[in-house]
Amino acid sequence: MKAISPVRSMASCYQASLSIARSSNHKGSEEPMGLLYDMNDCYSKLRELVPGIPQGSKLSQVEILQHVIDYIFDLQIVLGEEQEHNALLSLQVSSP
Repeated sequence: MKAISPVRSMASCYQASLSIARSSNHKGSEEPMGLLYDMNDCYSKLRELVPGIPQGSKLSQVEILQHVIDYIFDLQIVLGEEQEHNALLSLQVSSP
């Protein structure tokens, strides 16, 4: 089974959001349905990748984004604690 990098799999979603932002010939509700489906695919991918998002329940896009933000915040906390732990270990090893 091939592992998929979350960063790479979200790259296509990022490109889809950029194409929506850059398209100057589409206004308001005249956006093509293809772009709407692309963004819905991106939200579906986020639901798959971020742990803690309930898979069986219907969530709004804002709720999905809030789960993503919370997950990123939790990761920052864990990484910060890990860096502090590694700094303490290096001090203990270097002290006589």
